Amino acid sequence: MKLDLGKDSLTKIILKYGYPSVITMWIFSLYTIVDGTFIGKYLGAKEIAAVNIVMPYVNLSFALGIMIAIGSSTIIAINLGEGNKEKANKIYSLSLELLFIFGSLLGVLGILFPKRIVVLLGANDIILNDAATYLFYLSFFTLFYLLSYGFEVFVRIEGCPSYSMICLCIGAALNIILDYYFILHFNLGIKGAALATGIAQLGTALSLLIYLIFKSKKLKFSPIKLNFINSLTICYKGLSEFVTEIATGIVIMAFNIVIMKIMGEKGVSAFGIVGYISTLVTMTMIGFSQGIQPVISYNYGALNFKRIKKILKIELITVVILGALFYVFINTYVGNIISIFINDDKTIYNITKKAINIYSFTYLLVGINIIISAFFTAIENSFISSILSAIRGFVLINILLYTFPTFFNELGIWLSAPTNEFLTLIISATIFITIGLKSINKKYV
Repeated sequence: MKLDLGKDSLTKIILKYGYPSVITMWIFSLYTIVDGTFIGKYLGAKEIAAVNIVMPYVNLSFALGIMIAIGSSTIIAINLGEGNKEKANKIYSLSLELLFIFGSLLGVLGILFPKRIVVLLGANDIILNDAATYLFYLSFFTLFYLLSYGFEVFVRIEGCPSYSMICLCIGAALNIILDYYFILHFNLGIKGAALATGIAQLGTALSLLIYLIFKSKKLKFSPIKLNFINSLTICYKGLSEFVTEIATGIVIMAFNIVIMKIMGEKGVSAFGIVGYISTLVTMTMIGFSQGIQPVISYNYGALNFKRIKKILKIELITVVILGALFYVFINTYVGNIISIFINDDKTIYNITKKAINIYSFTYLLVGINIIISAFFTAIENSFISSILSAIRGFVLINILLYTFPTFFNELGIWLSAPTNEFLTLIISATIFITIGLKSINKKYV
């Protein structure tokens, strides 16, 4: 039985839309973590560094998918809330075409220029060939990175988030199986890790597409001529989420470049492990905010503003609790967690443990920043949402990352991340209180 987003119990709605979305993001994270585990255990630390160098490219793939999927889903949800099904389907059809175009273009770039791209991302001569190999083979499946995320969001709009979760579980299981065979049995090395991840994304995309073709009731695709204004509107409304995700890639790239200069590839390997762990935390917060975002958009279209306030309260309380649980759990079992990714490399172990102890303070704050940014997107204020994402993902972190190491050496690298989240929280909370809540309150007048 499908829920009425404007009337039914918020507890039921959040359980159906929020937590499946979190699990979805965990599954997306699992693709990367599984690769990291197999690569670290059976190939080596150098290969972990190579994969970490390629991560900004992967982030760009997800960022484009998120931008189009979230931007279009916001418009679709509002139009469905208003009862305008025809316009909702036009936006849906256009968004699918945009996903295909962006995915194909990005994939071609990765296939044609893998070495140039990884050098730009910070690879040195030691890891250049491994990084280029991983990027080259992964690029054949870039389109399916975008499509699998977009399809998952649209299935959620259909009111069946559990189905999309099952499809992603199948993809994750396929990734684990293929990693096992390609790396351990066929000895394909880092090429096998890339192929396993890519084929798993292909499987996820196809299984979600089956639902959208044969079972979809609200959303129906029909080929339409590309409309520049509507395309720009979709991208603009998803811009904040694009900035949030692409910022992750830019931060990884900036960290990789600085760490490579100060600590070398062993430091990049350690940061890769920190990234695997932190990705799960960040994706949890993003998943929860994006799962609830269509609910806020629907109620915004239906002019149900008191309900939006209640949803926000639940969201903020939830991410604070989740952040605290992640912080305690990861610091309590940090040694065991690091051992998942490496064998007996004491140097990388010590670097990673020290980094996690400091970096993990970000887990206490990151969820609040993501929720506030997503809120502005949901009420169609993408400008403020994008500004907040840019401050967090571009401006502050790069200033801190290039100044803190000057004063604190290696310690400054890891301190820059929690400091960035703290400063962003001050700015985000101020804008949320003075503009966000005030703009909703005006609707009552």
